[in-house]
Amino acid sequence: MPAIRSHAARGKKPPAGFDDIRDDLEVFGIKMKDAQNTPTNNVPKHQAQWPIFQIAHQRSRYVYELYYEKEAITKPLYDWLLKNGYADPILIAKWKKQGYEKMGANAKANNFVLAQSGRWYANSNDAAQNLSG
Repeated sequence: MPAIRSHAARGKKPPAGFDDIRDDLEVFGIKMKDAQNTPTNNVPKHQAQWPIFQIAHQRSRYVYELYYEKEAITKPLYDWLLKNGYADPILIAKWKKQGYEKMGANAKANNFVLAQSGRWYANSNDAAQNLSG
């Protein structure tokens, strides 16, 4: 994940409306620092990175929902957030495609685990039934 560039370092002020969401983005930043500083003793490296990916995913989903679903932020602010690393534009592009709009971090993780185990199901209900029984 690229580092989030602060607006002060770039010399440009954020667009109007950033102050309304600044607190929420700072909470995501604190969660990210906590996840990065969590000790990973006796944990495989790929498993230790899951909380980091989950928080980055949640932050991107937050920005996506503000712009596309709630229409609470403007286009210039949305573009500025993407440009400064507050959200992942590639992940958001996937959500804009049909069929990806309801897929969350847990569903992706479940699909990955099921694919690794050699089982692939059309939806999570089939997976839950087959794994429990």
